[in-house]
Amino acid sequence: MLICASIALSLLLLEAVIRIGGQTDADGRFSFLRYTLEPPDLPVNQLRLHIDGYLANQAVARVIYDAETGWAFRPNSTRQGGSFSINSAGFRSRRDVPSSPPADTLRIALFGDSFTAGDDVSDEETWGHQLEVMLNEGGIRAEVLNFGVGAYGMGQAYLRWRHLGIQFAPDIVILGLQPENLQRNVNIFRQLLHGSGPAFSKPRFVLTDGELQLLNAPTIPPERLLETFANFSNHPLAPYEYHYHSRYRAARWWSSSRLFSLIFAALRSEEAEPDIYAAGSEGGELGKAIIAAFAADVSQAGAHFLIAHLPLQWHLRHYYLANPPSQPPFQHLLDHSSDRHDYIGMEAHFDPAYLDDAFWTASKHYGPRLHNLLAEVLAREISQCVMSGACHLERFADLTILRIQSK
Repeated sequence: MLICASIALSLLLLEAVIRIGGQTDADGRFSFLRYTLEPPDLPVNQLRLHIDGYLANQAVARVIYDAETGWAFRPNSTRQGGSFSINSAGFRSRRDVPSSPPADTLRIALFGDSFTAGDDVSDEETWGHQLEVMLNEGGIRAEVLNFGVGAYGMGQAYLRWRHLGIQFAPDIVILGLQPENLQRNVNIFRQLLHGSGPAFSKPRFVLTDGELQLLNAPTIPPERLLETFANFSNHPLAPYEYHYHSRYRAARWWSSSRLFSLIFAALRSEEAEPDIYAAGSEGGELGKAIIAAFAADVSQAGAHFLIAHLPLQWHLRHYYLANPPSQPPFQHLLDHSSDRHDYIGMEAHFDPAYLDDAFWTASKHYGPRLHNLLAEVLAREISQCVMSGACHLERFADLTILRIQSK
């Protein structure tokens, strides 16, 4: 009885310390140390700040609302102090290009998120730009168009191909596969996934009888988001927002306790969400289905589809530092992609030295050296694919038109 009483008293004391030492914001969200405990409902006041901020500055915003994909780059603008250029078509480039590629030039198009777009590095440092330079220096006349957009999920990358990229008739399409995007597959409202995210919603695919069905298309514009959030539990899209049900609607028996909620927050790891990343999960199955549809569309358009896996820093720790060695929870997606598509896994070309922060930017994107390494690997693989005929290039029955020169 004394032991039980001591334990109960200790728990009550810890509960009191957390309640006294924590803070509660305008939306009723309680924070202690670096943890924000699960709220009972959406943080509408915080959401309003981001929405009002975007609406007040949308005339000069560099990332703007897009009805097809949720958001996109503003055409004819720059970011990152002028080092990130966006052309008149709305993709990253210092130049405009005609929709039809030159007859003697291999056109490559890149799709993906910020790791493809090249956040935190200059136009010349991106792996897309360097890939173009390396292919031309290696004897293959080529141009690379970068359609990557920060915070995109796999579905958005696919839709950007369908609504924009296909218009430029590329010969090779590269998907920069970022498995973290599995959690974006099951997300509709960006701010529910990342509280500091932009005031946008995104399209969301669901699998119905094995077929992809698109929801929230066209996407809800920013000016209508507040009315959407005001009574979100009754909104028709609420059942399809994973990050609403997993986080904001988590009705657990212990949720009234700050202590138990803090323990749960500390143990919960965003790097290993089993419900999102695991084999058979909705996020994982959607990832496979979206990639399959993307590949089929590219093939139907007469282009060659290639997947490049772009691992995060924490992904690499699974390969190099785990003892015993372990695989990341999304390995099933990588294996599936490798089995069914032309696939390059960059984890096979990195080494433990690249875990050093010196190779990564402050926001944990690839630094210049990793962009360079990625371009080297892709240039080598694409050169071999083109010269061997493994890449099915419908425009080039005669490969000599590309002025291929053996070195």
